[in-house]
Amino acid sequence: MSRKIAYGGILLALNIILLLLVNIIPINTLFLMGLASLPISIIIMEYGPKLGTIFYMASVILSFIVMTNKSQWILYIFTFGIYGLIKYVIENDRSFFTEYIMKIISANILILITYFILKNFVYIPVNLFTIIIFQIAFLIYDYVYSRFIDYYNIRLRKIIINK
Repeated sequence: MSRKIAYGGILLALNIILLLLVNIIPINTLFLMGLASLPISIIIMEYGPKLGTIFYMASVILSFIVMTNKSQWILYIFTFGIYGLIKYVIENDRSFFTEYIMKIISANILILITYFILKNFVYIPVNLFTIIIFQIAFLIYDYVYSRFIDYYNIRLRKIIINK
């Protein structure tokens, strides 16, 4: 049990450090949030979705404290932060086509929620170009996320867990 807590704590610290860098490095904000979303997948793979949900909630609370721009925080919690759990639920014995349709629908619902929360505080241009770019960026993000999961399972797990 203490190994779970220690490993989870290290991954949560990594998650929060990456989100703290969003304050310090004004460029690559989305890239850093994307990286910060990866540790949740490790928790889900190692300990299951219940601890993954607890990890996500801890990430939400701590990131609220460390992220100075609350608009970025809202973007993180409603898109990048929750995505590992959504991906886990969707990628459960479904066809490739069904998975991608469900993931795209989920991503669009989440970005709409984010948009409606933020539109009163931040100007967000919405046009056909931004919608298409979002769809493409999401597919790239999901692909990279999946490759990270594969890399973790094939290489990193052996190095980290067995030592």
